[in-house]
Parts: sequence; C-alpha cells; structure tokens
Amino acid sequence: MKKFIYIFLSLLITHFILAQLVTAYAEGAKDSTVPKENALSGKVSIIPLSGMIDGGIYNSLTRRVEIAKENGSNLIIIELDTFGGQLEPAFEISEYISNIKNTKTIAFIPTKAISAGSLIAISCSEIYMAPQAELGDCEPIVPSSEGGYKTVGEKIQTVLRTKFRKFAEKNGYPILLAEAMVTKEIEVYRVATEEKPDGFYISGRELKEMNEEDKKKLKSRKLIIEEGKLLTMHAKEAHEYQFAKEIVEDRNSLLKSLNLENVTPDILETNWSEEMVRFLGRISPVLLGIGLAALWMEFKSPGFGLPGVVGILCLATVFLSKHLVGLAEMPEIIIFFIGILLIAVEILFIPGFGIAGIPGIILILIGSILSFQDFTIPRTPYDVNLLTMNIFTVMCSLVGSGIAIFLMFKFMPGMPLFNRLVLTTSETTQGGFVIPSQPAGGSDLTGTKGMALTALHPTGKVEVDNNTLDVVTDGEFIAKGQTVEIIEIRGNRIVVKAT
Repeated sequence: MKKFIYIFLSLLITHFILAQLVTAYAEGAKDSTVPKENALSGKVSIIPLSGMIDGGIYNSLTRRVEIAKENGSNLIIIELDTFGGQLEPAFEISEYISNIKNTKTIAFIPTKAISAGSLIAISCSEIYMAPQAELGDCEPIVPSSEGGYKTVGEKIQTVLRTKFRKFAEKNGYPILLAEAMVTKEIEVYRVATEEKPDGFYISGRELKEMNEEDKKKLKSRKLIIEEGKLLTMHAKEAHEYQFAKEIVEDRNSLLKSLNLENVTPDILETNWSEEMVRFLGRISPVLLGIGLAALWMEFKSPGFGLPGVVGILCLATVFLSKHLVGLAEMPEIIIFFIGILLIAVEILFIPGFGIAGIPGIILILIGSILSFQDFTIPRTPYDVNLLTMNIFTVMCSLVGSGIAIFLMFKFMPGMPLFNRLVLTTSETTQGGFVIPSQPAGGSDLTGTKGMALTALHPTGKVEVDNNTLDVVTDGEFIAKGQTVEIIEIRGNRIVVKAT
C-alpha cells in the first residue's frame, strides 16, 4: 500500500509541476512574443494556423488574437495552411473569429485551406489566396468500423451547412457554393439574365423547377459543380466565384495590395509549449498504454524503480496534455486514478483477480475515454461518432498495454539487464543465498517441487532442496507457503506453478 501511495502522490506532484511550468511559460510568451518596438507602431498582426485543426490550436489562436488586440492591431491576417482536422475546434475557431469586434480579419491561403480550414477561411471578412492555393471540400467524415472513413449523416451535415451559410451571408460569399463544399448532393449553376447580366447562382433543383417562361429569360447557364462532387477551388476559380478577393504571391504582396507595404506586421507564431501540447495530444494513446504497462510492472516488482518513474511520467503527460486543451478535468482524472488504486489493491493484497480488478479496469476505461472528449453523455450524432472513436482508441491502448505486459513477464526475466528490473531482491540471512542463473543439475531440476518462501505475484522466492531460488510464475498468484513445482528453466528464468 505504501508503494501505491508513493506512486499516487508522485503522479499528482508531477502533474502539478508540469502544469505550472507550461502555464508559466505560456504567460511569459504572451509578454515576449511581440517586440516592444512593433507593439507601439504595428497595426497589423499575422497569425499562422498550420497543421491539424485541434483543441490546442484553438487555445493558441485565442491567445495570439488577444495579444494582437492588446497591441492595437486593427487588422488580423489569419494565414491558413491545413488539410483540416476536428470539427468541434473548427466550430469554436470560426465562431471566435467571426465575433472579433473592432478588428478586421483576413484569411490568407498560401497553399491550402481544406475541410475545417475552409470553414475558418469563410468566417473571415475577406479571403486572399496565392496562385497555387486551394480552398474547399468540407464534407464531415469519421473513421469507419470497416476501415477507412465514411461520411457522417445529415444531422451533422445540416449543422455544418448552417455554419457555412451563416458566415457566407455575413461576409458576402456565394451561399450555395459555400454549402456545396459540405454536401455533394448540391448541384450549382451560374446563370445570367438581362436584369442581372453579371450572373447569380442557383441550384440544380431550382433550375429544374423553373417554368419555361423564366428559362427563356436566361441569357447564359454554366454548371459550376455537378451533383455527387464536393466543391474544391484553386485560386483562379475561387476568385472567379467571388470567394477570393484577390490573388497575391506572398505576404509582402498581400500587404502591398492592402496599401500596407510600409507597415511592419507582428508575426504571432505558436510557442513551444503549445506545439508540445499538440504533439503530446496526438501520441497520448501510446503514452497511455506505456504508462499502464509500466505501472503494472512496478506493482509486480519489489521496491520502487524505473518502471514506476516511466509510468508516472507517461500518465501525467497524457492527462496534462488533455487538460491543457480543455478535455481532461478533475473528475475524469479522479475516476482514472481510483481505477489504478483498485488494480493496485488487487495485485498487492488480494489473491486471484476480479473483486477489485474488474471495477478498476472499468474505471480506468471510463476515466480515459472521458479525458479524450469534452462531453460526458453524447448529445449529437457527431458526439456518438467521437465517443465510438475514443472507445476504440482507449481499447487499443489497453490491448497494447496487455500485450506489452505479457511480453515483458514472458521474456524479460531471461534478459540480464531487465531481469534486475523484474527480480529486484536483496540478500539477507533469512533469505539464504541465491542459486546461480543455471542451478547445478540444469534441466534436471525441472519437475522438482518446493515451497514458496514469499508470495509470488508473479515473482518471488521458493525453497527447493534447501536452496533459495528467485522464480517467476506464468502470471498466477501463489501464496506464501504453498507447494510449487519447477516447470521450466531457461537462463536466469525459472518458472514455477502451484501444485
């Protein structure tokens, strides 16, 4: 029990220290990101958003926008280079940008703003694109149980179309074309009449329902996007379709087009802690599996050593990274570590497995899954899909952890280096002497019976022919004083079973 208390306190202390360090750095970066000379004269801020759109990038964006506003910027340029990402952060980012007051927002796309990136771009007041840039294709997809990805249902698509429609109407982009980025069933034509010689957009359905008299008034008709395809535009098309206000080569050309060539913009990049949190969030399932395997190994080994340290660092890192992007809160963390406590009680004090172990595994599952999402009970089809994906992710982590535990206790006792981690013992007068790695008689000892001098879970000591041996079981718990039989000897590894 003392070992578990030590591990639990170490986890809490490590989590607190890491949180304080990251918070302190982030606060420091807030004051030091923009040079003081630019803070007084600069009225333009450029905020690059690149890579996957996730909760970490949302927090980073809000921090940098606040810096820009504090420094007096009346123009914020969101520089987008992304293939998209998670839907919820994209909603939050686009709504945040759309609600920025007293500051104009411009989306500049040097290469691509696909999927969630296109939603963020349309939430800005204006869009500028480099010659080879691309914009569009925001059909929401989720992982499929059969492998690959599948399109989500209409309940989610209609919410996303509403977002596109709202931002397009507010900022003057073609509404039908914006919706065609989301749903492939929308067919769009550009038609012109005498009253509207510049043309306007109508859907294929509207065109079919148009009476013959109105059809005769059409002076031209051009298919923009056919049914069954999602709208994705390169820069020239985006300019033609009234999304991109202008095509510019780079940042300098953009500033020149805005008559700001003499202004030195503030470039507000992400800081190291934000990038670290985003990276750790992506590898958190792997860290979760490693942490659980390391703690299991620590509970199974005498003393406190490297496995415990590794387990503490991995689990603290997982929950810290999720906490910093607004997912893991204290209830999830408490549930998870109560599960760890029950597993520890099962391993250290209760023979067999089930009384505390099964509830412990259930609580670990619940705590882990909740830490990967910002809701408890799913409210929308998107929440259901996300919950399913998180269950699959956590189960993969646990299965990977179980495989790692099995391999460690199967093969590590026979390895000179790792044998010390699993079979950490000390010689005492009560313990006698430890038999060499290959006892006299070698394989002749196979089948020999003895008595357990300590509890075996799965490592410990047995007495065979008045000799004390360090042994390991195949995973079963053997109580002190129980009769055992040697079933295998290989190098330093002596495997026993209860008789």
